[in-house]
Amino acid sequence: MLICPQCGNSELYLETGGIMGNIYRCKKCTYIGSFVIIGEEDMVEEIEESRRVETGKF
Repeated sequence: MLICPQCGNSELYLETGGIMGNIYRCKKCTYIGSFVIIGEEDMVEEIEESRRVETGKF
């Protein structure tokens, strides 16, 4: 499972790919980049929780 490093969302799609690697886009926060987290569903919850604590939005 691919996870957005910015918001923790697992809804990423391949924007483009080629010799330099793949570029992904997040559907939730519009993150665009090649760095993504490969993990399990429990990581999504942990990232979202830490993001809520950082921003103060519960």
